[in-house]
Amino acid sequence: MTRTMRTMTAGTILALLMVAGWPGEALAAKRILRLRLDGPVMEKPNDMAGLMSMFGQESAHTLREWVKTIREAAADHEINGLALIIEQPQMSLAQVEELTRALQTFRSKGKPVYCYMDSAGNLSYALASAADRITLAENGELEITGLHAQLTFFKGLLDKIGVEAEMLHCGAYKSALEPFTRTEPSPEAAENVNWLLDSVYERWVELIAKNRGLTADEVRKLVDAAPLTAQQALEHKLVDEVSSFGAYKKMIQKEFGKDLEVVKKYQPGQEQEQEVDLENPFALFGMIAEMFKGGTEATDPGIGLVYVDGGIMVGKDDQGPFSAGTAGSTTIRAALEQARTDDKIRAVVMRVDSPGGSVVASDIIWDAAKRCAEEKPLVVSMGAVAGSGGYYVAVPADTIFAEASTITGSIGVVGGKIVWKGLMEGILGITTTEFSRGKHAGLMSFDRKWNDDERKWLTDYMNATYVLFKGRVTSTRGDRLKKDIDELAGGRVYTGEQALKLGLVDKLGGLSEAIDFAATKAALAKDCPVYPLPKPSELVALVQLLQNLGKSENDEFELKPKAELQGTALLRTALPLLRELAPEQVKEIVRGLRNLATLQQERVGCFMPIVPVIH
Repeated sequence: MTRTMRTMTAGTILALLMVAGWPGEALAAKRILRLRLDGPVMEKPNDMAGLMSMFGQESAHTLREWVKTIREAAADHEINGLALIIEQPQMSLAQVEELTRALQTFRSKGKPVYCYMDSAGNLSYALASAADRITLAENGELEITGLHAQLTFFKGLLDKIGVEAEMLHCGAYKSALEPFTRTEPSPEAAENVNWLLDSVYERWVELIAKNRGLTADEVRKLVDAAPLTAQQALEHKLVDEVSSFGAYKKMIQKEFGKDLEVVKKYQPGQEQEQEVDLENPFALFGMIAEMFKGGTEATDPGIGLVYVDGGIMVGKDDQGPFSAGTAGSTTIRAALEQARTDDKIRAVVMRVDSPGGSVVASDIIWDAAKRCAEEKPLVVSMGAVAGSGGYYVAVPADTIFAEASTITGSIGVVGGKIVWKGLMEGILGITTTEFSRGKHAGLMSFDRKWNDDERKWLTDYMNATYVLFKGRVTSTRGDRLKKDIDELAGGRVYTGEQALKLGLVDKLGGLSEAIDFAATKAALAKDCPVYPLPKPSELVALVQLLQNLGKSENDEFELKPKAELQGTALLRTALPLLRELAPEQVKEIVRGLRNLATLQQERVGCFMPIVPVIH
């Protein structure tokens, strides 16, 4: 026997002895990642949401954090599977599409995904369908009843309180201000809603059918029969098992072995979390001080990530505890300028999730994006909505990504004001006397309607703004547009899939695909650093630190009690009761009031037309 053969034989024997448990150690126990989706799936880090999570609210994670975790776990040879617990996440279909692709990537590595749900609605089930195996609670339901759209109108209320709305629009489909002038949608607005619903509905059905191995017709029939009991869902192959949460845990433990390790705080490639003596305040303060020294300045070549999240307004970003707040032109312009001038940032991704807003702010961001694109690859990733001003700011990009269900387009402008005279004088008895110097000094007066000269001036001003908007699109999109700009504009709204066919966007995909594409354009590795701009607040890091200091729950899978049992409603005392009862309607009211404030200041705006509340 040769020396080589003797060496190989010894190595083989040693390996066999290690497997057997002697003299080496036994093979490592299996590890699975546990993810629990509940509460809002944010677009960008939100300081206020993070603070609220410390007082009983569900931790607010961004879409990028969720997707990045799943993708990194897919590539981690020490992670063998995924336990996905879906409770009551607040997310859009566009976010579901990106999360679905991340789960498919995980499964493509030969790693199973096991999902548990107490019950599920349209979007949560669409996401669950991407798992290998779905467990539904014994008395749970699948409320996959289809898409239901609601449009909210305020004219009846305004009539009752003596308030008039004077509104103008460029484009027959530009229906953003119809809620203030009508009690029902115009034929064009209704047409807009119907073609959006058709496209979104087919995309939703397609996701479920493909993931569950059913035909689209089979899914449509089941949708028409819903809500479905757990047993009905099992019979029709929409779920794989009907049992308790305890049985779900035992099933996973049986699949992976009794020594299974469940990973709840996943930090790939990092050392174990530092232990802190909570009884020693100096140790905690020392860690916080050390944490704030580092910062997130670019040190290695990477990608800059800029968020345009929320209504577009002049000034700095403004965050709310449970929503995106506003996308401020000052903040975003500074972020794009930082990305343009930083040599370490080789390409830029701009994530747009916005229904538009201020024309002035949109044009400021457009200009900053254009200057950035002239020096570095600029890629736009559209979220759930990127229309009107949200589309305006996106067009300078080299490449625009959208999900199939993204709502975009809405090239057009609106203008108007609210006349309060009937309320003030007729009901409250408050009278006003006006004094002016200058022909148009009282243009935006709330005490009277426009005269003929003022109406003509504003109409001309709106038309000029509309021409500017269309020019911004044609100058940057050029021959990529499949139709004349006037056929694409007029306030018409499209899904991402429709927009792709018309040349309004370039590719279907999400934020992860946009980042990977930007890295390729800049000749960088796909795992290169991504730098959020502007630099995230230290408050974000502080909240994350404090959240991680507590002891882990005894239940390694951790199914969270319902919010009512935790008393979280009491922690929301700053929010109106109406927000709890009808959150989507309140959101539309707030959006409408914000639009009115913009009109009062700027006279015209780039707002999305009526976007239906889809359930």
